[in-house]
Amino acid sequence: MTRDELTKNYWQYYLMLESKFINTKNFVEICADNFPTFSNEYALLLQGVGAELDHFFKAYCGFNATDRKSISDYALFILNDFPSIINQKVKVIGTDLELIPFQGWNASQAAQSLSWWQAFDNIKHNRLGNFVDAKQENVLNMLAALYLVEMKQFGKVAKIVNGKIVEPDAPEHASSLFMLMNWKYQFIRHNVWVKMQGNALTLH
Repeated sequence: MTRDELTKNYWQYYLMLESKFINTKNFVEICADNFPTFSNEYALLLQGVGAELDHFFKAYCGFNATDRKSISDYALFILNDFPSIINQKVKVIGTDLELIPFQGWNASQAAQSLSWWQAFDNIKHNRLGNFVDAKQENVLNMLAALYLVEMKQFGKVAKIVNGKIVEPDAPEHASSLFMLMNWKYQFIRHNVWVKMQGNALTLH
């Protein structure tokens, strides 16, 4: 997968899903007090984000799109490839919320150790019986999980020539909802090296 393929096939779709979630702020503010709030819109988003995350997990792990893989298969690969994912914080911009979407994830209980993935499964198989799982907290964490693995992929696919990164290892159009805590980028814009940590930019 190239950076252009990642941007066209995945990141643009992520931004569309993110925009749909941001629109829900017109009715329910994003805050811990509203985490239990559930709705049909959240059910729709949970299914859309979950399906895309399942699709992207396959791409991240190098599986074919048609392969029959489970969350356990993804966990085995990702926890070996990106072990710090279980501690990575995702800041919700404009709030005091810091999420750790993959906290506690383990390969032996890959689905059960992610409450938002379990909620996705519950809604997919029995939406009416599990409607309360279609809540803001689960959608927010699942979207943060998708954001996180796609951001990691940008770093993995950035072209390196003679040991140097020669193309951006971050998307051109940044998220309007999330930022990564303690995450470093190195990329070139207009022939100027830029180091970026969080929202702080330093020219070199």
